[in-house]
Amino acid sequence: MSGNLGVRPKLRRIKGKHWLGGVCAGVGYWLGVATWLVRLGWAILVLAYGLGILVYVLLWIFMPVWEQVPADYEERAGG
Repeated sequence: MSGNLGVRPKLRRIKGKHWLGGVCAGVGYWLGVATWLVRLGWAILVLAYGLGILVYVLLWIFMPVWEQVPADYEERAGG
């Protein structure tokens, strides 16, 4: 990843690292933050406003899927 420090990967679901649809794993990888932080934030949105459920389902339907887990997934999103 040394040559791609400023490059953000494509926003896609990650099937091999999913609990439900791989949306949080994909968002965590895209943002470069730990997946558990994305899941925690999503859970707070769901509990506080309920809007997170609709957004999650829409992303699950329309977000493309990585065919395999990206090689630098553990480095970017921390599992």
